[in-house]
Amino acid sequence: MNSIAFVCSVFSFYTITFAEHFKYETILSKDKSLNLQWNVNYADELVKFRIQGKLRPNEWLAFGFSDYGECENADLVLFWKDLFGNKMFKDVHTDNRGNIHIDQNQNYVRTPTEKLKYNRFTLEFIRKFDTCDEDDYKIDNGTTHIIFFTGYGYPKHINTLQYKKGLQRVQILKPDIPDVDLPKDTTVIDVTNQEITVPSTDTTYWWYLTKLPDFKRKHHIIKYEGIIEKGHEHLVHHMELFHCEARPNEVVPSYNGPGLAEGKPPGLSICRKVIGAWAMGASSVTLPEEAGTPVGGDGWSRFVLLEVHYNNPQLTQGIKDSSGIRLYVTSKLRKYDSGIMELGLEYTNKMAIPPNQNLFSLTGYCIPDCTRTALPRTGIHIYASQLHTHMTGKRVYTKHVRNGKELPELNRDNHYSPHFQEIRRLQEPVDVLPVGVIILDDKGDSLITTCEDSTLDRENITLGGFSIKEEMCVNYIHYYPAVDLEVCKSSVDSDALRAFFRFMNKRYKDNTSSTKSVAENYQSIKWSYLASQMLSNFYDIAPLSMQCNRSDGTRFPGNWNNKDIPRITLPITTQSGSC
Repeated sequence: MNSIAFVCSVFSFYTITFAEHFKYETILSKDKSLNLQWNVNYADELVKFRIQGKLRPNEWLAFGFSDYGECENADLVLFWKDLFGNKMFKDVHTDNRGNIHIDQNQNYVRTPTEKLKYNRFTLEFIRKFDTCDEDDYKIDNGTTHIIFFTGYGYPKHINTLQYKKGLQRVQILKPDIPDVDLPKDTTVIDVTNQEITVPSTDTTYWWYLTKLPDFKRKHHIIKYEGIIEKGHEHLVHHMELFHCEARPNEVVPSYNGPGLAEGKPPGLSICRKVIGAWAMGASSVTLPEEAGTPVGGDGWSRFVLLEVHYNNPQLTQGIKDSSGIRLYVTSKLRKYDSGIMELGLEYTNKMAIPPNQNLFSLTGYCIPDCTRTALPRTGIHIYASQLHTHMTGKRVYTKHVRNGKELPELNRDNHYSPHFQEIRRLQEPVDVLPVGVIILDDKGDSLITTCEDSTLDRENITLGGFSIKEEMCVNYIHYYPAVDLEVCKSSVDSDALRAFFRFMNKRYKDNTSSTKSVAENYQSIKWSYLASQMLSNFYDIAPLSMQCNRSDGTRFPGNWNNKDIPRITLPITTQSGSC
């Protein structure tokens, strides 16, 4: 579609495709002087933006997108007043040095707005998800890094200190799901730390054992959200609320202090079933109207364990924090009980990322043997997903495979940020089955989670683990009906990894040894380009060690070592776009 035809088509349905009310909104600037609103038209693949704020005389505004918030290779619109007072609006882009260039094709269409008055302005414009222009950013349903700049005079180069720069992360293409009203009897329960002193270490997992109210009969959690103490947004990395699967009248030992998620003290190992979660950038989660997370009733333990991951790289002392999770609970039961399951990689240093890597892939598997063993015949319905890594994650996605046939992906974020880890509703629930539906054999579905990590700024190996300096690759899926499968994750088989270390010693004379730990062996390898490729190839073919675990931490019956990697034999056919 040429530019003139696009402009005509936009204005022809402008008045009927977008409501007057803007559904989505975010504050752009820290001083709240710039506000962004937007609506999405999925039928025509268009987004309408509205920016409101204040510009001083002779001040200009640049607004747009780049892969991870960089000034370079950015897609922008430029708004300013010329010497004659005329309001100017241009589709521009920056090159790899930050220099501004006007696009040959003007793919942003400005719509009628209010007049500039008292230095306050309203700017509205429309663009397609994908303009088919190499100078424009393609908007998808993952994270979008919004950048904006203000300055004086005529802007030529935005990668300088003379301009004010801002960054905001949002999901622009949110699923078009209607809001669900909360029942009138909804009870709000806050589970928070009690002014604990955050340790002056870079990574702390703080555990706080407490009890929920005594619900005499079964209730459902239908919404939850994080409560972050003001000013501590940088400090709280993620949180989970675990239910303790204790027997009736069993007392769980009190605990309020630092620890690790694995190797819990005696008595706390039963606190594993996730009933609420939050991570940096996440907003509230409202469950679908057909599902709720069960709490209360006969024989239900009131004990819960709040786990807060604090990231304190400056080693600041004396910080008092009372962050936690807020639950919305109703007695009006939904049709299904909801659950949360972990996919991806086991939290272990058996998985590692070599230094100086642009994008290095780590993949965790939920294999057919586990879904066949642990899921009901009718399967489960996944309605939300939260992708999670630490600081090196750049791209994360989960593939869905049935009998070797690749189905549409469960979730993908091509511009993932560890600082923005929303729990995202899926447009439609995804059905995961324990057996094939075309050929009724003994295979179940596979869920394959891949994280692509960048370690260009690291000189040493990055090991998997709990520390913020280590790495994770997880997809927390939210689903119904709830089953006893809590964890479906993998790591490389231990015997295979020991064989890899022996190979690196024999072939490349690396100082690896059977007497060294996994971490020491990884650190003994000279991580050249060839060695990094060898590790990547090894991960692609090595057998797996599986965690096919119940909520009490025990594995389902079966042999979960030396398992084959599930393969895609029939890749999905991608539809060609409109370009």
